[in-house]
Amino acid sequence: MPPDHTAYIETLAHVNCGQCDEYWGLSDITRDDLTGTEWSCPHCGHKRPMGEFVRGDGE
Repeated sequence: MPPDHTAYIETLAHVNCGQCDEYWGLSDITRDDLTGTEWSCPHCGHKRPMGEFVRGDGE
């Protein structure tokens, strides 16, 4: 019998730029990884720290 499938759980962050409002994604990242550092928007270069965190269910 062939081996079972393997599943990997991945955490995604969908980031909206505060300047141009374009978005990009970051994978395999935690809230702690996102906090306390500045990030550059790959679309317009705007560099700022993360602000508000919104839960995936809109809460």
